[in-house]
Amino acid sequence: MVRKIFDMYVNGTGSKLIVEYLNINHYLSPSGYRKTGIVQNENKINYFWNATTICDMLKNEVYIGNTVQNKVSVVSYKVKKLRKVEKERHIRVENTHEAIIDKGIFEKAQVIHKERAKKVVKQYDYLLRGMIYCKHCWLANADCIKSK
Repeated sequence: MVRKIFDMYVNGTGSKLIVEYLNINHYLSPSGYRKTGIVQNENKINYFWNATTICDMLKNEVYIGNTVQNKVSVVSYKVKKLRKVEKERHIRVENTHEAIIDKGIFEKAQVIHKERAKKVVKQYDYLLRGMIYCKHCWLANADCIKSK
């Protein structure tokens, strides 16, 4: 199934059309597969695919045999919040297992994804952005605000 998704994407099919194809043909999403252990289901169990899952799969290096760790870190042991770690600090080990996808196809998918990615443009540029704070934010960040 992973090969089919990459082949469709590299051959010009968008993630939304891939989602439609997978849902119409009753392929279970990864969460559905984990829960049931089957790939294709004619009983129409509600484990549908979505475009985010497809995009995450297309960016995941596991399919070319790499293991990537240290993507997120914990702020502290007391605070359970996670924060993303910069790509330069990820721990990447190549060829840790057998690849499902050829590296050439994976790289081509990355180029296509980068070309298709939407550029986020601010709709409004507020005049007083960064100058006015609510009382709670100001008290929490008083040192940061004074240093500006």
